[in-house]
Amino acid sequence: MKVLPKLIRTLRLFADGATLDFAAITASTGLTRSNQAHILHALCENHLLEKSSFGRYRAGAGLWELAGAGAARAALRMLANNAAAAVAGTLNELGVVVCRSRARRITLAKVQPERMVHLAIADRHPEHSGWYSLSAGRLLLALADGDTAAEIVRAAGMPAPGEWPGVHDAASLRCAAAAIRAARQVVLHRENGKITSLAVPVRDASGAPVLALSTVYITGSRSDSDEAVLDRLGAIAEDFAAQLRFHKIALEALAEVNEISLPTLS
Repeated sequence: MKVLPKLIRTLRLFADGATLDFAAITASTGLTRSNQAHILHALCENHLLEKSSFGRYRAGAGLWELAGAGAARAALRMLANNAAAAVAGTLNELGVVVCRSRARRITLAKVQPERMVHLAIADRHPEHSGWYSLSAGRLLLALADGDTAAEIVRAAGMPAPGEWPGVHDAASLRCAAAAIRAARQVVLHRENGKITSLAVPVRDASGAPVLALSTVYITGSRSDSDEAVLDRLGAIAEDFAAQLRFHKIALEALAEVNEISLPTLS
């Protein structure tokens, strides 16, 4: 039984969805390197933790199964935060994960680089309708089935003037949505050509594109092309989708997701 406290001490490091390397884990637990290596091997072997190709550890499927009924929701929040943090770390821009649950748009995670202190001010002036003005909202609306899309439009109304340039009635909205479905992405630019928002879809375990990974309020100078930025975002989205499949997370099966109290962009 002497090993049990060591197992618990290690697992507690991942209670908030952390992703840690071996050095950070060993420093936090105070175990010897040899002892910690054996503990991590045993936890990974039993799927309580998993090790990435980069040598970092995170909670595994077995840990969420042991956690009970709320495990899938906790895993969803953790994976969403990891994806948003990957965007912030890779692009040095704001990373956002948004999902569509039936006709609701829910922001699951938002992570910004430390240099973007001005965003706290920007958030005080929320957009009228994130379905139209934000790239993730447009993407999720365009990828929704016909009945759900119609329900969203009935609730949000048509875009206000300037909210979605070129969209002013039902016919133009259908055309814009069809173009997004064909492109499978949304890229918004300022007048000077700099990206202001972009989004790519993420499929959950059921294969439904009900999540969007995006960057919002990109203000820094950049040398990468739109294509390069989208490639990086797409790679993070693919890893996010793989994790959702691994953990068997399908949003329609998570009826409780509507009860999650989460901050939203609108």
